[in-house]
Amino acid sequence: MTVRSLAKGIVYAALSALLACAPNRGTTYEKSLAEARRALHAGRFDEAAARFDDAAKSAKIPRDSIYARYETALAHARAGNRARAKMELLHLANEKPETEYTALAAFKAVDLDSNEQERYLALEAIVVMYPKSGVARAALSKILRHHEQDEQSGNERALEHLEQLAPRIVASNDPKDPGVEEMIAYERAKKLAALGRTRTEDALFAMLDVAKRWPYPYGAYYDDALFRAGELERKLGRSREAIARLEELLSKRESSWMVGTYERPKYAPALLLIVEIYDRDLGDRAMARNALHRFYRDFETSPLRDDALWREAVLWQKDGDMATACDRLETLTRDFPDSRYVPCALVRCPNVKRPSTSKAPKECRAYILRDTTR
Repeated sequence: MTVRSLAKGIVYAALSALLACAPNRGTTYEKSLAEARRALHAGRFDEAAARFDDAAKSAKIPRDSIYARYETALAHARAGNRARAKMELLHLANEKPETEYTALAAFKAVDLDSNEQERYLALEAIVVMYPKSGVARAALSKILRHHEQDEQSGNERALEHLEQLAPRIVASNDPKDPGVEEMIAYERAKKLAALGRTRTEDALFAMLDVAKRWPYPYGAYYDDALFRAGELERKLGRSREAIARLEELLSKRESSWMVGTYERPKYAPALLLIVEIYDRDLGDRAMARNALHRFYRDFETSPLRDDALWREAVLWQKDGDMATACDRLETLTRDFPDSRYVPCALVRCPNVKRPSTSKAPKECRAYILRDTTR
């Protein structure tokens, strides 16, 4: 037997096994479902609702019936029959035992409610009743956006609402699956920070609490909480503590051993904020230079590596070490021949040569050089 025929045999056996394991949904169900989808795509929503209803009634598997009933309700909504759609969604939401469509049906029904007060009470109920469902987060987001429409007292009202919701959520005690509890804690911390300096200490404590309760790698807000904690420490005038928070965030950085990257959105901003604190707040150019070179060396996928080298060169120049400054600019032109800094590197260091394949601008822009004189 050849390798090719053996491979074909393995594929055939695998497909046969999959087909053998496939559930028997029934020809009537599958026919009605196909007709419903064709009608839906053609914009014939009343017909689609009728065919989905047929599929629900002929389904041999309970979850297929529930799925078809859910699609029936959505089709009625698209046909303009909002009252019937809401009624059918609420029937699904209230059935016991709960199904995978329980929370989703309740959430969809909210959009069909014309009474604003009842709509937001329903959203709150979804957050409390289904804290581990993805729609709980979506419901909470809608509630917060509603409060944020009030520019005067939106943050206070949102904070008050979050603090009322928090004790009503059943704690998961599972850092891998915290549900909406984690989001409530993080959003509360954000609102405290938004209320200004009088609540900065409270906001800092709340951010650190989020990072502690839902740590890396499971915490969805771990990075954001520590980054914001660094910003808050800086706002309170505690520069060293700010750096410590940001370094704690960066300590979780990993290397990818396959194609892709494990870079998280806050990693690069965290290191650049460390640079800013060393340079602007502490006046420690040596540490700022080290952090900038670390950015160039370690963040290989960042589009800001040439910026880091340029800023490092500027700091070396300010300290009177043009030899090292030019060394950094030579690295910049070699590694990033198309960078906007290339013509400026040649102005600062005439011995640096422009790469023959460079597509960088021909002339140095004046705004780029301004930082060297500040």
